[in-house]
Amino acid sequence: MLVLSRKLNEKIVLPTLNTVVEVLGIKRGTVRLGISAPPDVTVLREELPDRTTEWDRSETYPPALEDVQEGSQAEHSMEQVRDRLQTAARGLGLLHLQLDVGQIDEARATLAAIQDDLQLLRFGLDAVPEPAAKCLAKERRAPKALLVEDDRNERELLAGFLRQAGVDVTTAGDGQDALEYLHSQSAPDFVLLDMGLPHVDGPTMVREIRNDPAYAGLKIFGVTGHQPEEFDLECGPGGIDRWFQKPVDVNLLLRDLAAVPGQPLCGI
Repeated sequence: MLVLSRKLNEKIVLPTLNTVVEVLGIKRGTVRLGISAPPDVTVLREELPDRTTEWDRSETYPPALEDVQEGSQAEHSMEQVRDRLQTAARGLGLLHLQLDVGQIDEARATLAAIQDDLQLLRFGLDAVPEPAAKCLAKERRAPKALLVEDDRNERELLAGFLRQAGVDVTTAGDGQDALEYLHSQSAPDFVLLDMGLPHVDGPTMVREIRNDPAYAGLKIFGVTGHQPEEFDLECGPGGIDRWFQKPVDVNLLLRDLAAVPGQPLCGI
């Protein structure tokens, strides 16, 4: 047990939990504490084990994505937007705590993540994409995509924006799951692939796909926050057909779909 002594208005900061405990008052042997914590951190009074009888947040905060009931695509997408905004709000709270305790490098990383979240939301909400079938001029059908991204919220949000544009999207959370899907299902029209994946990373997945004749002509769009040169992958049908900087601009993705692989665009 860690034992700490605090004076009035002094705080205890728990940065990994995005939580602050502050001494608000001391009177007659009783200490009043203020606890600032995100909704996913459970705080219990010893005499009241069921916190929901004291404070029911269910009407204030949106449900987790996996708890959203089936409905229209627009309604589902808005749930995802609200969830991502809540995540960004929590990130701002964490950023404040990191600055308070002097964690400058950690604060920069948190700020970058928040900026990516808000940029992805802006791209999606501002997008007025053409029907995705126009990207496949010959067949005039909805393209099929495999979206591989380990960040669940980012994955589902981007998938929702693409589905609104008419893309038939399947998602995977890591490279191993994505390869298993490709080996068991018909090939999609393109793979939107994050480079930093668990289990099987993006470059390894690209090389496995390109070494399999069954996937000849499959378009692979690489997604990264780094420079493409860092991954030592060929530009074009033998490697990455098109690079996209994180967060992905949905309109740009749909616009360039018809240009690959005939005109590989390997810059970001």
